[in-house]
Amino acid sequence: MTTAVYLRISEDRLGEGLGVERQREDARALAERHGWAVREFVDNDISATSGKFRPGYAALMVAVKAGEVERIVVFHTSRLWRNRRERADGIELLREARVSVVPVKGPELDMTTAYGRGMAGMIGEFDTMEVEIKSERQRREAQQRAEHGKPAGGRRAFGYTADGMSLVEDEAEALRGAYQRLLAGRSLSGIAQDLNAARFTTTVGGVWRHNAVRLMMGNLRNAGIRTHRGKEVGPGLWPAAVSEETVRAAIAMLSEPKRRTNHVGSARRWLGTRLYRCGRTGCGALVVSTYREKYADGRVRRVYRCPACGLSRLAEPVDSWVRRIVADRLGRPDARDLLHSGNDNGTDVEALRTQAMTLRQRRDAAVKMWARGVLDDQELETAKREIAAELAEVETKLAEAGRENALVPLLTAEDPVAEWRKMEGRIDQEQAVIRALTTVRLLPPPPGRRKFDPDTVEPDWEPDRSAR
Repeated sequence: MTTAVYLRISEDRLGEGLGVERQREDARALAERHGWAVREFVDNDISATSGKFRPGYAALMVAVKAGEVERIVVFHTSRLWRNRRERADGIELLREARVSVVPVKGPELDMTTAYGRGMAGMIGEFDTMEVEIKSERQRREAQQRAEHGKPAGGRRAFGYTADGMSLVEDEAEALRGAYQRLLAGRSLSGIAQDLNAARFTTTVGGVWRHNAVRLMMGNLRNAGIRTHRGKEVGPGLWPAAVSEETVRAAIAMLSEPKRRTNHVGSARRWLGTRLYRCGRTGCGALVVSTYREKYADGRVRRVYRCPACGLSRLAEPVDSWVRRIVADRLGRPDARDLLHSGNDNGTDVEALRTQAMTLRQRRDAAVKMWARGVLDDQELETAKREIAAELAEVETKLAEAGRENALVPLLTAEDPVAEWRKMEGRIDQEQAVIRALTTVRLLPPPPGRRKFDPDTVEPDWEPDRSAR
């Protein structure tokens, strides 16, 4: 049998002022004074309060059950247990195995005696109480910070200084651009590529990926709105990097059920994939891209295929023709009239913001009236349900007001056609523009015709089409 040294390292989080090596040195010194041969078990930065699996602790308990351990040396009993259930199970296991606990700081606990087990339980309860008091205090402080509109703290937010109270202008500008591109049809992966290409990193120095972009753009903090534990509290004290309607539009877009959640190969590669429609009578399915045989020079031939009826069209000439007809449409003298086709809905954004704030205040007032006994449980639930329905409607209108028309960056430029051609290869942006202008249908080619026929690509130039 041997002496087990258990080290749960938390990098000074709990205030012992001891690092990894100091704890190890003190525990080993105690064992050496008694001439005990030791076997070390370590858990690094895993809480003993939450009940999470601790590999080192689990291995220690296996050794105890196997009868390989005579005593356990720890810096303090709190390093071994803080969770009530785990402590109770551990005390019982050590009693059966006749294993004592020897802390560097604190009395030795002989688990074969009622006194030793009782002391372990009492000391452990104080350890647990200490953690719970600290947790309650932190929750109260976090709630107060939220109610006062102060930033949440923690990791620095992209676009803001470390204290969360001021903008970092170049990052804030990049953030605004990211929202604009998202609402104009750019994918999360595409936005991540843009940020990396502009040499921006995440606030921990990492490269941007689609999931980091999603988290950043789905946060109401960017609109100067304070949230706490997933609920909106009110306006924050920091400046908004983007407008509320823009962030709500982004959140609405990112939460759409039809939005893809499988991000394997999520960067869009081909212009017509799930954009062009089959033009056969009675079909209308979205086409997908696939490969067939090769050209004479060995290049693979990419085709668009209808998964419903099997219609197949060579992809490259179709894409070239679609890009050409879009350029022609954007080059017409009346192109700028497209900006007025259904996008100007006269939404009073300020009125919607005021209405939303009033509804949240009514919701808070209803809770206070319930606490004073003015409302019973059923009346409170009815009031909250009605307010939630009204608030959801207002937030939906705000989101709609923030949606970006994919045509705006093109049609407000000096040369819309040149701007369109600059987009080539940015498939998600090209698709957003095409959706704003037309529906493209692919018709079957005439029998025996091998040369591309432009008449088999049918655009539907609807005058009221928008980027929504």
